[in-house]
Amino acid sequence: MLRALLMTACLLALCGCGLFAPDGLTRVSVAELKPGVIVPQLRAGVKVRISVIASGQSVLEEAIKEVSAEGDIVLPYVDAVPCAGMTIEEFRKELIKRYAEFYIDPQVSADYVPTSEGGTSPYGSVLVSGCVGQPGIISIPATRDLSLYQAIQQAGGTGQWANRGAVRLTRKLADGSKQQVLIDLDEIGANGASELNVLLMPGDVVDVPESNW
Repeated sequence: MLRALLMTACLLALCGCGLFAPDGLTRVSVAELKPGVIVPQLRAGVKVRISVIASGQSVLEEAIKEVSAEGDIVLPYVDAVPCAGMTIEEFRKELIKRYAEFYIDPQVSADYVPTSEGGTSPYGSVLVSGCVGQPGIISIPATRDLSLYQAIQQAGGTGQWANRGAVRLTRKLADGSKQQVLIDLDEIGANGASELNVLLMPGDVVDVPESNW
């Protein structure tokens, strides 16, 4: 009888009923996993390509500037401009306002430097851990279509002793709670279960456990 109860409890936990789950974490199915929203924002380490023209003259030749650890970018005439948390368009409008104190109708161009050119992704990143070739941070690309399978491949693929049938995806929601879903990678490849190859959101943690045998 005791053995049957324990087996039932384990099944309930795996099915998303939250039994034995840490506080604030709910185990769910893929269909129940809530989507996140990727809003690209300036933050420390993000690089921006900026130029300023006024009255047909170049005020600032095209230059690449990096958001400092303090969350600002230092530019000629306007000094340190706080920008952490801004979108690129909000930052551009802020520069127009600041340069308008010195020039008539300044034209400001500002855009993110792609990660392929050494920039840090303003779209955030995910963490891939566990039994993979190269555990670590994977940046979300500008296309914002980083899938679970792609992230694992970018982390070097699963290791020889990986439990591919129980990959854990943990997502932190806006209210501070967390959802976790177990995903069988082999179902994606072998059986074409594309619905399991979910798109990842900033802050997602993907953990590939080792097999117990």
